[in-house]
Amino acid sequence: EQRKEQVERLAKKYDLAKYTITRDIAIDRGAINHSMPVLTLNLRFLDNDDLALSAYVHEQGHWLLVERYRAENPQLFDDLQRNFPGLDYRMPQGDGELRSSYFHIAVCMLEWQAMEELAGAQRARKVIEWKQRDHYTAIYAILLQHREQVEAVLNRHGVKW
Repeated sequence: EQRKEQVERLAKKYDLAKYTITRDIAIDRGAINHSMPVLTLNLRFLDNDDLALSAYVHEQGHWLLVERYRAENPQLFDDLQRNFPGLDYRMPQGDGELRSSYFHIAVCMLEWQAMEELAGAQRARKVIEWKQRDHYTAIYAILLQHREQVEAVLNRHGVKW
């Protein structure tokens, strides 16, 4: 109930229409946040709206890549791998899988862009810096060190919210 109330409160505070690809959302106390087959959020970040909001847009970012850019994904993966070779995909540096860790570079960039639009540049950067110390450490480090290069890859493939 607390997560549901938080998401509903955030949806009233921020216009999430642009960042909501799927409205099918489950809340599972013991789950790791994930997007497929049903977007599922856990109870982490009940005490931090910015981190909760970033988790929401992050998981929606996965849906964006699948729903709107599926045909472009093979070329996007190749471009990301070419631009950022040797990504350490082991946890916590990545998500444990090579391909999905590279796609996480795109998803995490979409997350950062969404957070900037929703919460402002300073709060968005604070979230990304916090996450870089918590999980997907190599992925968020790439964003923090090579943002323009990551955005150029996404732009080449037309990937945007």
